[in-house]
Amino acid sequence: MRIAIIGGGAVGLLTGGYLSLSGHHIHIITRTEEQADILNSKGLNLETGNGVETVCVNAEHHASAEYMDCDLWIVTLKQTVLDSFLAKWRDVEGLPPVLFLQNGMGHMEKAEKTLRSSLYAGAVTHGALKTGLNSVEHTGKGDIHIGLWRGCKLDLAAQLTIPDSFPVYETGDIQLMLKRKLLVNLSVNPLTALYRVKNGELLENPEWAKNVKAVFSEGVSVLGLDEKEWDRVEAVITRTGENESSMLGDVKSGRKTETEAITGYIMQLAAERGLEMPVTSFLHRSITGIHGRGDTK
Repeated sequence: MRIAIIGGGAVGLLTGGYLSLSGHHIHIITRTEEQADILNSKGLNLETGNGVETVCVNAEHHASAEYMDCDLWIVTLKQTVLDSFLAKWRDVEGLPPVLFLQNGMGHMEKAEKTLRSSLYAGAVTHGALKTGLNSVEHTGKGDIHIGLWRGCKLDLAAQLTIPDSFPVYETGDIQLMLKRKLLVNLSVNPLTALYRVKNGELLENPEWAKNVKAVFSEGVSVLGLDEKEWDRVEAVITRTGENESSMLGDVKSGRKTETEAITGYIMQLAAERGLEMPVTSFLHRSITGIHGRGDTK
């Protein structure tokens, strides 16, 4: 397949690296010309447990009409910049199927109102760490679950999966998949950003672990999930223990975080249902309040 990956962050590079290794023709659309240049000249370095593989990819720092004839677009942009991408392609005819791999929720409803193409939603549980403009480390093996949101059903999972290293599964319950992913994001991202620690440290510190469980419990109550989901959340935290969450990276860099799509989304649902979310509300105000301050360590 000829695949355009929109976004050169950790998930975009990890996905591009593995799919290139499996024989797909990969084009990575980056935010900067600098990153596109280094990917084109030096390739993409994918570090796995078996060493470093360097694969050839094509890269550009903006998505042009040329990529409309790709077989698939995979969007790995953060929620904070997703609106500008959707605005660029609003009501454009002839787009290929688009697979979204975002944190949080609410983005698929926006895409449905904006794009004229078949839409897939996905949830990623891999641990990935961007170590350079053209380098990514696979820090924790997980999986990707995808599901058709709207349009023509394709056998995407079978075409994208690499069973032993990069498994992709198809689900018939997209909402459950997105809720589970949101629950992980809610339980991990804001706390790691507030404490400025790696994911695994949340469970190693007994007091912090209590706060993880508290925000988790608020999440399952508003999302209508079962407390048994804790095993899944705990497994993801353990598997990505050496990772810094994307929200922590944003806070350190002084960038706007994805709070509106994670804690903000949960708080909106809670308000509609008359539920109190004291821990989530505290985290939302805390992270929003430190936007733009950067790393003061």
